[in-house]
Amino acid sequence: MAWSTLIGHSGIEKWFSVSIGKGRIGGSFLFVGQNGIGKRTAANLLAQTLLCQRSEPAEMSPCGVCESCVQVAAGTHLDVTRVGKPSDKTMIPLELLIGPPEARMQEGFCRDVRMRPMSGRRRIGIIEDADYLNEEGANCLLKTLEEPPLGAVIILIGTSEQRQLPTIRSRCQVIRFQSLSGEHAVKLMRDVHHVEAAEEKIIEATEIAGGDMHVALHLLGGQADQFREALSALFAAPQPDPVRIVRVINSHIDQAGKEPSKRRAAMRDVFSFAVQYYRQQLRRDASERLSANRSLNRLDRSIRALRETDRSANQASLVECYSADIAAAITGDRGEIG
Repeated sequence: MAWSTLIGHSGIEKWFSVSIGKGRIGGSFLFVGQNGIGKRTAANLLAQTLLCQRSEPAEMSPCGVCESCVQVAAGTHLDVTRVGKPSDKTMIPLELLIGPPEARMQEGFCRDVRMRPMSGRRRIGIIEDADYLNEEGANCLLKTLEEPPLGAVIILIGTSEQRQLPTIRSRCQVIRFQSLSGEHAVKLMRDVHHVEAAEEKIIEATEIAGGDMHVALHLLGGQADQFREALSALFAAPQPDPVRIVRVINSHIDQAGKEPSKRRAAMRDVFSFAVQYYRQQLRRDASERLSANRSLNRLDRSIRALRETDRSANQASLVECYSADIAAAITGDRGEIG
C-alpha cells in the first residue's frame, strides 16, 4: 500500500512526512473525520511506514510486500494492537482495554502497547471506534495516552472531536480529515470501491450522505436508489403518512438481513439520509417561516433518531415514534427510546 492510495489528504501525508523525517513521530494521535474518507487507510499506512522491513520510515514508501507490510494490511502484525467496538455491543468493553476483572492490566490494549516490540521497530496501538469509548474506558486510557511508551504510536479513530471526551482530546494530537471534494469522492468510489456510476450520481450521493462515504456507497446501490426516491416522496408530501413511512423504512432495514449490526447500519443509513434531506429542505424553506420551522423540527428529530440508533435503541419503537413525529413535524423530545 502506498500513500498515493490516501485520496484527498495530501496535507496529512506531508505532515507525517515532515514529522517522521525530523524524528518527531510518536505519542498519541486522534484521527477525526467522516466515515469512509481514509482515516483507517492512513492509520495502516502509518503503521506500514514505521514497520516496513525494506524501507526507512523517512522515505514514506512502505514496500507493501515485506512480511511486516503484509501483516499490517492483514491485521496480524504482532506489534500492532487493534481495538474496536464489537458489533453486538454499544460501547467498547472495558475488558478490551485493560483485561477482564481477574487479569486487570495483564491483558488488553493498555498492556499490549507497553510491551517491547516483538518483531518490528516499535509498538503501534489503534482504537478504531473511539466514538464508543465511555467515561470509564476513557479513564483507563488516560495514563497510556499522556505517557505513551517510548517509541510507541497510539492512534484513536473517530468521526468528530465533539464525540470524544475532553480528557481524551486534551491528550492527543488531533489530525483532522476534511470531507472529500467531488473530484476526490469520485476517485475514491471508482479506484477503491470500483463503483461504475456516473460522476454526477456519485457526487449527488456524497452530498446527500453529508460526506459520509459509507452512506454514500450504500446510496449508490440500485435498491438504495429506489428506497431513497420512495422516502423522499413521502417526506415531500404536504401531510406525510406515518404508516407508509414505517413500511418503507422497515422494508429497507429488512433487506439488510437478520444480523443486528447490519440492521443497525441500515437504520443509520435511513436517518443519515433524512438528516441531509431536511438540511436541504431547510435551505429551500428559509424564506417561509412556517415551512422552515417544520423542516427544522424534522431535521432535529432525524438527528436525534440517528443518535438513538448508535445507542442501539429498540428498532420497532424508534421507527414508529420517528415516523409519527415526522408526520406531525415535531421534535418528539420524549427521551431515549428502547
